[in-house]
Amino acid sequence: MHSVRQPAIGAPARRYRLHAGAVLVLIAWWGFGNLYEAVVVMPWLWRLPPGSLPGEFQPGSPVLYFVPAGVALLALAWTLVIRVYRDPYRPGRAVLRASALITIAAAGTGILVSAVNPTFRDPAASVSDVHAAIVMWEAGNAVRLVLAAAAAVSLLRWRASAPDPGR
Repeated sequence: MHSVRQPAIGAPARRYRLHAGAVLVLIAWWGFGNLYEAVVVMPWLWRLPPGSLPGEFQPGSPVLYFVPAGVALLALAWTLVIRVYRDPYRPGRAVLRASALITIAAAGTGILVSAVNPTFRDPAASVSDVHAAIVMWEAGNAVRLVLAAAAAVSLLRWRASAPDPGR
């Protein structure tokens, strides 16, 4: 009798490893960027006069390096969800969970930026307004870091759920 070898249920296929790895690299980029903001940028802004943050599209603006990576992260994460859900041998709830967490964090970033950044750029803002905005940013940033970490853990667990069938 001729046997047909099917991949084990739960085994990450090789075709997903590179894709999931790219998502993990972008999560790490975003997470380390958020950590850098928390440890370096916000304490620096605390000491500067109001209106010191550069404009959205000026050199030194976080928009210039976060938006491209953020868009790429969202696109790659949701493309991975689509690919995995088309595969009958690969359950994808963990990938869906990771993508949803990334999306929630990205939406939170948009809300945070629109609520807080104008205060950082306003030379007429009071120092106490800037300090309150920094505290709000740090709290929101902590939530984003937790969401990014949870997304990475979910994706890493999915990748490590079983050995590749081709090994």
